[in-house]
Amino acid sequence: MKSKIYILDDHPIVIEGLKKLIDQQEDMQVIGSAEDANTALQQISKIKPDVVVLDITLKDRSGVDLIKKLRASHPNMQILVYSMHDENVYAERCLRAGAMGYVMKGEPSTRVLQGLRQVSAGSFFFSASLLGSIVSGGGPRGGSRGEPARMLSDRQLEIFEMVGRGFDSHSIAEKLALSAKTVDAHKANIRQKLGLASARELLMEAVRWVEK
Repeated sequence: MKSKIYILDDHPIVIEGLKKLIDQQEDMQVIGSAEDANTALQQISKIKPDVVVLDITLKDRSGVDLIKKLRASHPNMQILVYSMHDENVYAERCLRAGAMGYVMKGEPSTRVLQGLRQVSAGSFFFSASLLGSIVSGGGPRGGSRGEPARMLSDRQLEIFEMVGRGFDSHSIAEKLALSAKTVDAHKANIRQKLGLASARELLMEAVRWVEK
């Protein structure tokens, strides 16, 4: 029986590329796809794929938050993250949220297929160095650029990234269903954790993070 795969990515060209690759395999097939999280959640509940391949940078929702929701709603479904972000920075966060594997965009297609097969079988698919680091309690080795990912909570990192994409507090509040006052409080905590003296420094650091 073929593994049923669902693809969530906000770039249509990525979806098409993955679909072409996967549908050429004898042991798996793509049964659905979406470019936004809300559509994906509705479709996934109906068609119940075996594996969801998703990016953690989405238009309408944090990918890490989505992983948590999918894991809670569909505990037997596996999740493989396919992202441009460095594994050393984000993979441990995705693992804690419930993902079973992590593949960086740009890696060979054979690794994508290996990851799909491995998580479909219920096994983890992360680099040996990352898993070894997690087991030893050392955390990911991302250097100074990984500090926000290690120091901020999931919600704080989500807001930090949105600041870097140019969203103001009111826009962030609307997208995350929070009050602007709560968003501002998160920003203040982010500044404190990262040692940033002003809102301007926060903006500059957030932009550098997003453009990494």
